[in-house]
Amino acid sequence: MSRLAEYLAQLAMILGEEKAVHFVKLAPGSTQVIHRVEREAVPKVRARADSVRRGDGPSEARRAYRRVNRLLREDNGTAILQDDATGAEIINFPGVEEQEETFTGVRQRGAVDGEVVRIGGIQKWVPITLRSEGEAIANCYCKHDVAKELARHLFEPVRLFGSGRWDRDAEGKWSLDHLVVDSFVPLREENISQAIARIVAIGAEWSDESIAELSSLRHDVEQDDGGI
Repeated sequence: MSRLAEYLAQLAMILGEEKAVHFVKLAPGSTQVIHRVEREAVPKVRARADSVRRGDGPSEARRAYRRVNRLLREDNGTAILQDDATGAEIINFPGVEEQEETFTGVRQRGAVDGEVVRIGGIQKWVPITLRSEGEAIANCYCKHDVAKELARHLFEPVRLFGSGRWDRDAEGKWSLDHLVVDSFVPLREENISQAIARIVAIGAEWSDESIAELSSLRHDVEQDDGGI
């Protein structure tokens, strides 16, 4: 039941118009979720579903689509969203049939964030260890001049910049192989509300949609996407 609830939650995010989309029943046979859309909401729901199919829908709907595909891969299945009246396919979920590409050794400039917990060594390239979300990132290196400056920020959050090598797994998640650090900036320890308040204080304009999108990105479990 919990797995079904997860599928239903993602489907609701894809369709939108939560007050006008109603779960009806599960049909016999393979899992078939029957739902009903109130007449006045049909154009909006169809337009949103079409945009997800094209890949240019709202970010939260596109994340939900990717989440459904990942669930289907884990469950060794596929799915389609179709119009029950006409049988027309609206969205295809390839699931287990979708082959994610893997990449290794992609060289690109990038950045990593974390608390400096260790720095030092006698080598030309000084190893740096960061702590991020309870995990150690120990594959970063810098020259002595950068290490000397960075040492002043021991046990403080920083963002390291440099040229790195990155890998992507079959789930689309990117991971750092190593990073040659050439610069860094200290980071503020503040929550998202404090950051927004600071931006507003300098005259930036934030709409309700902007804040909602920022909150959506912050709580994105798709972590789904990964990225570099």
